[in-house]
Amino acid sequence: MGINNNHTHELHDVLNTLRAISVVNKDDWEAAARRLQLDSAVQLNILWIVYCYEGVRVTQIAEWTFWHPSSVVIHVKKMMEKELVTIEKSDKDGRVVNVYLTDKGRMTVEESRLQAPDVFRITRALESLENRYGRNVSALFFECLDFLAEELHGQEKINWIRESDEKVRKLTHS
Repeated sequence: MGINNNHTHELHDVLNTLRAISVVNKDDWEAAARRLQLDSAVQLNILWIVYCYEGVRVTQIAEWTFWHPSSVVIHVKKMMEKELVTIEKSDKDGRVVNVYLTDKGRMTVEESRLQAPDVFRITRALESLENRYGRNVSALFFECLDFLAEELHGQEKINWIRESDEKVRKLTHS
């Protein structure tokens, strides 16, 4: 199926709209990281993954975040210096490194969760969306986002997002 001229205009709108949202999202991730005295949003994202998947492999973090494993290793080492995470080599394969949160790292993630509604502007935008269009439309919007992510990356690459959401709910309600 090719793109005709009408769809070309829509595509241009979609690409620029997604870019505008992405710029704000990136800025907010960086602001959230700075509030927690982290070096970057990458570190906050890694902490959230380790919070949900205690003992996760560095290579798995890299796959889920679309970063190179060496970049993940650099950030993990910096977070080790800040006593936010620890690592252990696998008993089965010494090349495999698993990442664990320290108590300080867990507290940092929990603080970021509490600060998120104030830091991430998308929170207010999504609330406005739901207020304006209702819960059914906002639920459909989230379903469409999931669909697009799956279409772009494949279910395996983004399935962790749904799993982590369930794990966070369990961790925060226990």
